[in-house]
Amino acid sequence: MKRLASLTLATVLVLAACGAGDASTAATVGDIKITAGEVNSMFTDQEITKATFANMLGLLIESAVMEKHAADEFGIVVTEEEIGAEADRIFDDFSAEGETREEFLSSRGYTENFLLKVAHQEVLWQKMADRFEEDGRGVPSDSEIEEGWTDTLISLTNACVSHILVGELQGLEGEDLEKAKTEALAEAEGILADLKGGADFAETAREKSVDTGSGAQGGDLGCSALSRYVKEFSLGVLDAPIGAVHEEPVLSQFGYHIILVRERTNPTDDEVRDEIIKNGVSSEIRSWLDEKIKATTVTVQERYGSWNPDAMIVVPPAN
Repeated sequence: MKRLASLTLATVLVLAACGAGDASTAATVGDIKITAGEVNSMFTDQEITKATFANMLGLLIESAVMEKHAADEFGIVVTEEEIGAEADRIFDDFSAEGETREEFLSSRGYTENFLLKVAHQEVLWQKMADRFEEDGRGVPSDSEIEEGWTDTLISLTNACVSHILVGELQGLEGEDLEKAKTEALAEAEGILADLKGGADFAETAREKSVDTGSGAQGGDLGCSALSRYVKEFSLGVLDAPIGAVHEEPVLSQFGYHIILVRERTNPTDDEVRDEIIKNGVSSEIRSWLDEKIKATTVTVQERYGSWNPDAMIVVPPAN
């Protein structure tokens, strides 16, 4: 058993000997060489699994392709000052209060090198996005913006919501479904009438909601982005007044919802439009980058895995 355990450990941690100073080639990307040391320098713990190494190597391959073609095709480069400023922003935005930079990175298993690489890619991507938008590449038309408006509005809206769910519709079809919907609507309308007459929402949820999880909490679903919910429910939350029960039951695949919105943050029209444009441009950059990666000769040393040109990933070695 000890022998088996040691073999398993050796397989998982086989790359431990390849420290951050290892100059052996892990992959070539066109005429660019990525060393094993570069990959390992991203991690605080040098005893990383083959899968983790392969995943990071894949990210560095993608990064190398993007940096090369951004410079060659658009003349876009990123300065050390820009990288440093972006790294500072990432740390400021995502670190906990009182957490040092070293603690922020080490608790996640990464080094300053990794943070700087992420910062580099963030700045490069934004510069590419600015250039693509300036050239009109990936910018949605007015009709496309209109088509994507509701889904984007939902994705940008956060709300604190409670609900009472009545009816159990899942798994029903045909006449059984229609009958259950009719009965559930009648029950929901009765509950709404009780609430308008002064019944307590939380107590009613505990007694009558078939969503027993939230029902036990007085119907409270917490505070989150509307994108976590089914679309019909999200639209109901958008339509509901804040601090009062929605005047009509909202039908979804689960049943009828009686909705109470306690708080809601609504994006402006400009924010929704900007998000749609950003997503369109990002999709165009992704397509451009995928095309460049597929056109690049990538070779991964067998010790570290193999390159899958269709999926554009590094597959870890089997043994």
